Amino acid sequence: MPDPVIELELYLVRHGESRSNAGLLDPEDFRAFEDPFLTEKGLRQARLLGEFFSRLDLDCILASGQNRALQTAGEVAARQKRTRAVEAHPVFTEGRLSPEFGEKHFDEIAAAHPYAVPAQGVDPAGDFVATQDEPGDAPTVLRAKQALAYLHGRFRSGEKVMVVAHAMFNTVLLFTALGLSTDGIFDFAIANTGVTKLVFYQKGTGRWGCDTHLIFHNSLAHLADEFPDAIFTAY
Repeated sequence: MPDPVIELELYLVRHGESRSNAGLLDPEDFRAFEDPFLTEKGLRQARLLGEFFSRLDLDCILASGQNRALQTAGEVAARQKRTRAVEAHPVFTEGRLSPEFGEKHFDEIAAAHPYAVPAQGVDPAGDFVATQDEPGDAPTVLRAKQALAYLHGRFRSGEKVMVVAHAMFNTVLLFTALGLSTDGIFDFAIANTGVTKLVFYQKGTGRWGCDTHLIFHNSLAHLADEFPDAIFTAY
């Protein structure tokens, strides 16, 4: 049996509480509702997440192009010693986003998130959100596969990478990464700033004959002191 060789340590994170999560926005205001900023509580959750991860030297921080994910990732980046940029990538967009949303370009992101940069391999002049014309989960499943291909193609030397995205997208990505059927996806609880850790081994070197390991899911350890009730609440 060959020695284990880690290619990627992935920390998959849901954004902090958003203004939509808190019921502060009118669903009829479609763009604001689908691309909200964080509440004050959400910002505090994100800062606690950043403080918790300040003890880990991340190699890369990626996020969707949506405000709530970029804000959350920014609070982590601000507390890193080395990795201070947040790379925005449309592949991590929340699922089922309607074309009604329109396009979102990097100048809009840069105006609100000065720490953001286009992700490696992404056209800086392109659209930083991914919308879908067809109903259902199939487009999100496809993007989850594309996201994993992007991560595996870029990170192969044991890098520690954080991806800040969204509850539905993270659920589908987790199913896909673990090789679970995406037909009739059941609901993994993913709380605001919940952290899931996956470790990907070089093919054939993973322990127990498995090259993808789920280390923990929906960890809220960073919230325990200030938001203890979150530990006992599914969402």
